[in-house]
Amino acid sequence: MTQIFKILIPDRLATPADIEQSVFGREASIHIFQATNADQIEDKVWCECDAVLAWHEIIYDRELLSKMKNCKVIVRVGVGYDNVDIKAASEYGITVCNVPDYGTDDVADHTMAMMLSLCRGLTQYGEAAKQGLWHWEVGNNLRRIKGSTLGIIGLGRIGTAVALRAKSFGMNICFYDPYKPYGYEKTFSIKRADSLNELAKSSDIISIHAPLTNETNKMIDEHFFKACKQNSIFINTARGAIVELDALYKAMVTGKVLFAGLDVLAIEPPDYSQQLIKAWKNDSDFSNRIIITPHAAFYNQESFIEMRKKAAEEALRALTNEIPKYVIKYEK
Repeated sequence: MTQIFKILIPDRLATPADIEQSVFGREASIHIFQATNADQIEDKVWCECDAVLAWHEIIYDRELLSKMKNCKVIVRVGVGYDNVDIKAASEYGITVCNVPDYGTDDVADHTMAMMLSLCRGLTQYGEAAKQGLWHWEVGNNLRRIKGSTLGIIGLGRIGTAVALRAKSFGMNICFYDPYKPYGYEKTFSIKRADSLNELAKSSDIISIHAPLTNETNKMIDEHFFKACKQNSIFINTARGAIVELDALYKAMVTGKVLFAGLDVLAIEPPDYSQQLIKAWKNDSDFSNRIIITPHAAFYNQESFIEMRKKAAEEALRALTNEIPKYVIKYEK
């Protein structure tokens, strides 16, 4: 007899679960909520689900995980899993997985699009043209991309994809990633920095591609920006909480950071009382120096389908006693 699985999609997904249904089979019971916190879903639903396809609105802390008596697997529909207590999940016998490879090219492309737009002044030129200022001198702070140094923090899948793209533009690449073995840089003919400060001092453009962990939380702070070159460019398409936004604001006011591109913020949607967000919204000169996108670097039609399909397939593997591909293990 075929087992009928109960699948819970608690947040974010606003479309029918046709992709997920095709993976689990027509008999599977899929429950979709658009909750912003766990309390909006009855305890009975949490208790009875066999698997959870988790986006990033819900925090899977010890209290919530203790309610999930029947759950065998939580799959983060995406890369980051900082909203799941991995230690508590392991204690409750719940496997945690993610989908680390679905949007590598897409986030790398988004990063490059931000960098090229900032370096070439597309926002400045576009806004000036609307006002009738039809002149190249509007972009008086622009710089040549070829020959500049791109500093990448985190040389995983996405960081490496960005490095390869940037090399094709004739850029010099420097990276900081203490978890990559020495010699890895020789594979791509790039340079390693042994500290964040070393990378900051040598980079014209800096791009973040690290996961959010206790180690990286608020890692990019005032001390980091003080070490940066004057008039540097800063891009973050990783996790918002890695960067202290007030420190970035001060760096932009002083000119340490000339341009910034942010796809992620510590608070999403933005806290409009925060200084940088307020300036971006209300100060035309400042807004021309920054691009903010709504955590969309991963998104296009193809990646959205791929991400959902791979997440469902990973959950199905766990439910049918196959070995999942992307298990997140608790490291003591």
